[in-house]
Amino acid sequence: MQKKMHLVLLLLLSFAPLTAPPPRICAAEEPVRLPEERVTADAEEEDKLLLSPGTVSVIKPQEMKGEQKNLPELLKQVPGLHVIELKGRGAYTTVSVRGSTPAQVAVYVDGVLMNLGSEAAVDLSTIPVENVERIEVYRGYIPARFGGASMGGVINIITKKPDGKGGGSLLIGGGSYGRFRAGAAYSAKLGDGALFVGVTRDQTNGRFLYPNDNNTPYDATDDYRAKRQNNSYQNSDALVKWQNGSWTIEGAWKRNDRDLPYGAPGNDKPWSVPGPKQLTDQESFSVVRRQKLGALDLGVRLEYLHQSKRYDDDGGDNVIGLYGSTYRHNRYVTDRYGVAIDGSLPAGDSHLLEFLWNWYDETLRTKGDVINYFAGIEKHTRYAWNGQIQDTISIGAKDKFWLTPVIRWNHADGRTEFSGGAALNYKFDEHWSAKVTYGSYNRAPNMYELYGDGAFVIPSPLLDWEEGTQWDAGVTWKGDLFKGRSEVTLTYFGSHVENLIEYFVVNPRYARYENVGKAHIRGLELEGSIKWDDWEIYGSATWMDAVNKTPGFRYGMRIPNRPEYEGFLRVARNNLLKNKRMSAFVEARYIGNNFYDQLQEVKQDDLLTIGIGIRYSIKDDLKLVAGVDDIFDKGPDVLFLAEGHGPDRTMWYPLQGRTFYASLIWTF
Repeated sequence: MQKKMHLVLLLLLSFAPLTAPPPRICAAEEPVRLPEERVTADAEEEDKLLLSPGTVSVIKPQEMKGEQKNLPELLKQVPGLHVIELKGRGAYTTVSVRGSTPAQVAVYVDGVLMNLGSEAAVDLSTIPVENVERIEVYRGYIPARFGGASMGGVINIITKKPDGKGGGSLLIGGGSYGRFRAGAAYSAKLGDGALFVGVTRDQTNGRFLYPNDNNTPYDATDDYRAKRQNNSYQNSDALVKWQNGSWTIEGAWKRNDRDLPYGAPGNDKPWSVPGPKQLTDQESFSVVRRQKLGALDLGVRLEYLHQSKRYDDDGGDNVIGLYGSTYRHNRYVTDRYGVAIDGSLPAGDSHLLEFLWNWYDETLRTKGDVINYFAGIEKHTRYAWNGQIQDTISIGAKDKFWLTPVIRWNHADGRTEFSGGAALNYKFDEHWSAKVTYGSYNRAPNMYELYGDGAFVIPSPLLDWEEGTQWDAGVTWKGDLFKGRSEVTLTYFGSHVENLIEYFVVNPRYARYENVGKAHIRGLELEGSIKWDDWEIYGSATWMDAVNKTPGFRYGMRIPNRPEYEGFLRVARNNLLKNKRMSAFVEARYIGNNFYDQLQEVKQDDLLTIGIGIRYSIKDDLKLVAGVDDIFDKGPDVLFLAEGHGPDRTMWYPLQGRTFYASLIWTF
């Protein structure tokens, strides 16, 4: 089986030069406006350097509308990015970029930073994508329009703009395991601007069958088919955006209501004790004013974000932290105010200066059994600000060589740190280009890492600041290949980290954050695409070596949640069966074996999933999308391997397998 997996990976790597969609970058005739979404236009005509001198990929969810993909599933196609979903689809999900921790990845939605000091990282499973125009993923060098020094990267989510045409869309869909998905969007002219309104609903009961060997793999007589319990979620959200030439006013609301499962072994019977519940409400509001002052493009942003997270365990004896103690009810409430000033200014014919200063005032109020037991503190406040300046310098007369330095100042908890970096880009000819970037970073432990989450993460109040360096070097080729338009990029990346703050699963019931010490990470990303009139192939492949370099007994061990290999491939066919209304696609995803603990005692099997789907335009304004994910039902068979400590066991949280879905989309 392992040899077959390796063979599949080699095939993915072989196809990868012809895979992954090229970046969709901003139009060259207009300066970049910061920090919100001002970059538009088609990918093939855009200038990549104006979006970022580093590595960036762009996903357009509307091209996959109706496939019932959530944000984590869309991000799995990006090289160098690993989606961490220990408890399955719809559960708390984060992302690692080039071996980073999830906390080192900043996530923005229309310029509003989703990372809270009260959260270790952004829960990507709760961010809706039905009303998203595009998703930009920055790796390595981070442009100055994003505050802070994000070592891992930035995920920038940009929702649809109001077009004022008086039209909209309706979507309704269903699928396996009680899946229901619905959404509505409408845009119309309002005053001297345009209004966009969008609402969505996504829910499932999450009850699927998986094999349980009863922790005795050598005795088949006690094996049975178990059903996943306490695995449902209901996500709801609404977005209202008004925009004209100078102002953008936006309000968003979302609610995530989910069951939190106990460990699967022993809790997979119909009579098992119900799991705890977690209810999260979040509201955000922002006002942005942009204007031209001569050559200066200036923007001011005011924003407010409120989040309330409740954890309740009424059905059982949930042990969190010390054995024998029960913690049943906890609440986290966060309020954050922010202001940002940004701008871009051409200086002569060879310089483009960009700057950003932002400030946040965040207060976390906690109340409940876990916090009272471990910390006894019910209010935490953090004031933080970031300042940065970037200059894009054109060297020479033919605009083939660019140098882009950036300087940053980051402040939190009374401490100010400096970081910076630079990028070199050179365009050899119309086919070949290359880039090299280098930078330093630092990060204060956030309040979530210090004080836990009131549910499954216990406090660790003695964490140190992280600091380190990262670099990459890449080469890109564009041109015609096999009579199709093609683009291929190969990038080598690396980083050295001090005092890395890492998430560790201590046992099936709780986890905590710890400073690993030193970590060295290196890897290769390969992505590309090729397009014909009726065919399109794209995909990605990643090799990564993430090693603990802290002197001691963990030295040389792999860092958890950093698979050595990952691959993605998608093949789409239009004009299927000579019918212009019909198209089809096939996707393959591969994740190599992965450790979940710092001692390498808990390891997950390799996982290869394949999905297929079809699109059919019933009428010009009515489309049907249907398909199946993980068609060979591989997810539930994935095992945790107990390395050196007993036999293989069914993983603590088995993965969802074969999933059917269908969606109907009406555009008016």
